[in-house]
Amino acid sequence: MRKTAFTVFLFIGAISMVIMSLHYFQSDSAGILKRKEIAQTFWYLLTFRTHIFLGIVAISIGPFQFIKKIRCNYKTTHRIIGYIYTISVFLSALSGLIIAQFAMGGWITTVGFSILSLMWIYTIVKAITSIRVGDVLKHKKWMFLSYGLTFAAITQRTLLLIPLLTEVPFIPIYQLSAWLPSLINLGIAYFLFKRSYVDN
Repeated sequence: MRKTAFTVFLFIGAISMVIMSLHYFQSDSAGILKRKEIAQTFWYLLTFRTHIFLGIVAISIGPFQFIKKIRCNYKTTHRIIGYIYTISVFLSALSGLIIAQFAMGGWITTVGFSILSLMWIYTIVKAITSIRVGDVLKHKKWMFLSYGLTFAAITQRTLLLIPLLTEVPFIPIYQLSAWLPSLINLGIAYFLFKRSYVDN
């Protein structure tokens, strides 16, 4: 029952991410894009939308990897989804690393989002190398951590509701959102991995 609720929660988060991100593909000055002069350049807009689109792909298909029935009974499907997830994460992280260099809030946000992108790449690389040598347990651990970082997009946007719904200044919260979501999600992901290890 708990695993079902957990999977449903992940899917709800993925759907909400799709809804929250649609406006970035409908307007060249949507959301934070209207605050950046560089967002008017073609290459930045392409890189930004690549990051968002592939991030949506990763966050949408990720929950399927946690469904035990698919992992055990449909291994080819699990493997294909894993390939798509890996490619999406890797390219979204690379494009995220590029746009992080132009983040609002100065070096605090630039460093925060850059580290997040690098950790995102590191966890998925570790997940792939682990399964290639047959270490299923480590593969599972790194996939939990990888998806925790993927889901940080939801945590970040939840945090950004604070300045949108209150009179709290935007930039300080935005700077905080470059660091706090990834730390929170990694902690939760590791706890859930340990919990799943005990349950199994």
